[in-house]
Amino acid sequence: MRPRSLLSLILLGFGFVIVPLFVALGYAGVYVDRLSEQAHTTVYNAARAIQLSSNLDDSLTALERAARQHLVLDDEGLLEVYRNAHQQFRDNFNELRRFATTTTQRRLLSVLDEREQTLFDTLTAESAPAGLTQEVVTDRFIAMNQLAEAVSTRSNDVIDQEVRRMQSLGATAQRWLFWMGAALLPLTLISAGVFTVLISRPIRGIDQAIRRLGAARFDEPITVSGPQDLQALGARLDWLRNRLIELENEKTRFLRHVSHELKTPLTAIRESSQLLSEEVVGPLNDEQREIATILDDSGRQLQGLIEDLLDFSRTQSQLPQLRLGQVDLGEIAADVLGRHRAAIRARELHLDFRETAVPMRGDAEKLRTIVDNLLSNAIKFSPTGGRVRVTIEPDNEWVTLAVEDDGPGVPESERKRIFEAFYQGGNQPEGYVKGTGLGLSITREYALAHGGRIGIGDAGDDAGGRFSVILPLRGPAPQHARTALAAAGKE
Repeated sequence: MRPRSLLSLILLGFGFVIVPLFVALGYAGVYVDRLSEQAHTTVYNAARAIQLSSNLDDSLTALERAARQHLVLDDEGLLEVYRNAHQQFRDNFNELRRFATTTTQRRLLSVLDEREQTLFDTLTAESAPAGLTQEVVTDRFIAMNQLAEAVSTRSNDVIDQEVRRMQSLGATAQRWLFWMGAALLPLTLISAGVFTVLISRPIRGIDQAIRRLGAARFDEPITVSGPQDLQALGARLDWLRNRLIELENEKTRFLRHVSHELKTPLTAIRESSQLLSEEVVGPLNDEQREIATILDDSGRQLQGLIEDLLDFSRTQSQLPQLRLGQVDLGEIAADVLGRHRAAIRARELHLDFRETAVPMRGDAEKLRTIVDNLLSNAIKFSPTGGRVRVTIEPDNEWVTLAVEDDGPGVPESERKRIFEAFYQGGNQPEGYVKGTGLGLSITREYALAHGGRIGIGDAGDDAGGRFSVILPLRGPAPQHARTALAAAGKE
C-alpha cells in the first residue's frame, strides 16, 4: 500500500522517526516515577519506623515504671495507670508490626508481644503469683527492652535494604536507558535515511523526467514511483511526452511536405534563370545578365535551405542511412571549396587549404554535406577580406577536419545549444540571407553516424571560430550510429 500523497509519506516518516523517541521518553518517565515512588516509600518507612521504635521504647519505660510502682504500693490507681501504659504500648506495637517486612522482625515482635502480654496478665490477675518480685519484673522488662532494641536495629537494617533496593533500581534504569538510547540512535538514523530516500527518489525521478523532456529525449517512458499523487504526476508527464512525440512527428512531416512542395517551383525558377543566363531566349545586355546571375545565385541559396530542411526531416524520422564506400576526404573538400569559389571571391576572403589525399571509408555525399555546412558558416561569418583556413590532418586511425574563420566566434554561453535544430546564435552577420539553423545540427548527426564527433573552439589568439570534426578512417563500427545518437541525446 502506497501513501496517497507526498504529505502523508512525510508525516509517516516523521512518525517512524519520532515514535521510538516517545517510547523511550515514556519508559524513562515510568522509571523516574518508580524511582520517585520508591524513594518516597523508603523515606516514609524509615521515618515512621524510627518514630515507632522510639515510641515503643518510651512505652516500655512507662510500662515498667507503672508496674514497679504497682508492685511496691499495691494501689488500684497505680494499676489503672499500668493498664493505660499497656494500652499505649499495644497501640505502638500494633502499628510497628505493620511495618515489619522481614521474618526476623516478625519473630522478635511476636516474642516481645507474648512476654509483655504474659506479664500484663500476671500483674492484673486478682491474685498475683508468689515469687513475682521487683527483681523478677525488672529482669523481664530488661529482656523486653533488649527485644525492642533488636527490633529497632532490624528496622534500620530494613531501611538500609530499601536504600540498596532503590540504588539497584536506579542503576537498572540507567543501564536500560543507556542501551535503549544506543539502540534508538541507529534505528532513528536508519528510519530517517530510508524515508529520505523514499521521499527524494520520486522527486529526483520527476526532475530527471523533466530534464529528458527538455533535452528532447522522448524514447524512454516516464514512470514515477512513490505516493499516488506523484505517480499521477508521472502519468501526466508521460502523457506530455507522448504529446511532444506527436508534435515532433507533425513538425517533421510538415517540413518534409513543405520542402517537397517548394522544390517544384524552385526547379522551374532555376531552369528559367539558367535559360536566361545562357541567352537561349535571346541576347541579354549587362544589366539583364546581372539580374539573371542574381536569380541563379538566389535560387541556389534557396535550394540549399530546402535541402537542409529535407536532410533534417530525414534525420528526425530515422537514423542516417550511410552508403559506405572508399572515398578521399581531401578530394571531397577540394570539390566543395571549388563550389564556393564565387562566394569567397565576392567577400574577398583569403583561403588557406592544401589538398591532401586522405583515403577513408564513409558516405561521400554526407561527408560532402559536413564540409559544405562548415565552410558555408565560415564564409558567412567571416568579415570582408578575412581568412578562412581548412585543414585535414590524418592521425593513425582518425582524421581531423578543421575549419577556422576570422569571424566573431561562438560565445561560451551559446556553445551548448549551437548544435540544436533551428537554433541561431546572437552574432548574425548583417546583410546576409538568414539560414534555417539546421546546418550544424545536420553536421553533428552525420558525424555521429560515421562514428565520429564534432567540437567547437577558438581559432587562436585572434578572434574567430573553429569547428573540428574527428572521423574514423575505417568507418563506423556496427551499431555505432544508434549508440552515438542516443548518447548525444543525453548530453
